[in-house]
Amino acid sequence: MYANKTKEEQVQLENRINIYTMYSLIDRASKKMRGVTANIVAQDLTITIFFDNELTEEEREEMECAHTEIISDLYQEFVGMYLNLSVVPSSTSIYDQKGNLGWFYLRKEY
Repeated sequence: MYANKTKEEQVQLENRINIYTMYSLIDRASKKMRGVTANIVAQDLTITIFFDNELTEEEREEMECAHTEIISDLYQEFVGMYLNLSVVPSSTSIYDQKGNLGWFYLRKEY
């Protein structure tokens, strides 16, 4: 699907993914969040959110709700849509772990 689109259509889809992802995180993002990136492989979209500490059950549920919102906005575009919640301590750089759509959010770390 994605590969069959023109360059302009790909850019428009990437922008929609970014907007929908960031919108879904309004009032859900926490201080633990380090970065948000996305990756498209074949007909699948994976959104990866990095945290510096383990999530509480409530925080995990909030991320699942955000992912459901994204799915409802983009379900016609992809075969599979996945959410990867990754915990990586602040002492370990995540800079090189961005997906092929780049960083949607990346926290400045000192």
